[in-house]
Amino acid sequence: MQQDIVIFAPHQDDEILGGYAVIRQQPEHIYVVFLTNGDYEGADIARTRWQESCAALTHLGVPRDHILTLGYADTGMPRPVSFLWRLWHGEPGLLLASSVGAHTYHPADGEQEYHLKKWGAHAAYTREAVLADVRAVLEEIRPGAIYMTNEDDVHGDHAAAPLFVQAALAQIPDLQPAVYRYHVHDRDEERWPNRQGDRFDKPENLSAQQWEGRTCVPVQDPDDFRRTMELFVSQWRDAEYLLSFIKKEQVLFPKRED
Repeated sequence: MQQDIVIFAPHQDDEILGGYAVIRQQPEHIYVVFLTNGDYEGADIARTRWQESCAALTHLGVPRDHILTLGYADTGMPRPVSFLWRLWHGEPGLLLASSVGAHTYHPADGEQEYHLKKWGAHAAYTREAVLADVRAVLEEIRPGAIYMTNEDDVHGDHAAAPLFVQAALAQIPDLQPAVYRYHVHDRDEERWPNRQGDRFDKPENLSAQQWEGRTCVPVQDPDDFRRTMELFVSQWRDAEYLLSFIKKEQVLFPKRED
């Protein structure tokens, strides 16, 4: 029996940049979990980004009820200001407010984020709440495989997201899924992803061990990949960067061991 897969995405579009090929192979078994609303530029753009991801995932065949948002904040990319990074490394019980608020919400009108739907209340922006939500998702779905961002990603949310997932897994000892990491933001985004060539070069941030241990997933239809990416109109100001992810394969990495 084919097992379900969970893709944890810090922001809307990360699930496609890192998981398009996996989603395309078996969309009916895919769950996508957004940790934040991608609301760095406000609630209006968060609504737009949610709609864009839903359109992209629907295009790929993912069931609508397999698209979940935890509804936390996005406060920027550098680690000192990043929401998930600051929560993970902050004091227990630390409450972080953003320009949008201090508790979870769903970016679409009339819909409920995961915490509200499960427990009947919004969650405060704390590390404990994020961890509880991630654990609950894993306990409900019990995936056979998890895809998540990489601890070596320069975006603070991307680097912290796998720390929450790993901590949640440690609390569920009878759940032992395969775990894969995808890389989105490297140290020099003018160089990586490489703009020339149809296969990825080694990211500067990754170790030789990670690169040698990579898993390559073929992209069967690069034109469809592009059509999917073009649905993210709000992010198209970075079109050159986004399109540089469209290659003959997507690359997944093990955890750094050195």
